[in-house]
Amino acid sequence: MSDVENRLEALQRKLAEKTREIVALVAEQQHLGDPHGLESTDHARLQSYVEELIYKWQEANVQASGSNPDTALNRLIAEREEIEQQIVELKVR
Repeated sequence: MSDVENRLEALQRKLAEKTREIVALVAEQQHLGDPHGLESTDHARLQSYVEELIYKWQEANVQASGSNPDTALNRLIAEREEIEQQIVELKVR
């Protein structure tokens, strides 16, 4: 594997981990408990909701030049977004 491929793989692992952190936080905020213990349909619904939250964060960030409030969830989404950006930049090189 090349250096770029190794870095890309490491970033993709970080992205997946950050997404799991977001899912866990949202599950906690909604009093759902451990997301791994959810039924598959409930877990899929939670995952969809998290994807929607990330999308809304991205929209608000673009439209209002980073005006998302400073919350634990928004900080995690911002960190996830930064990792995604690093992946894009690495792929463009």
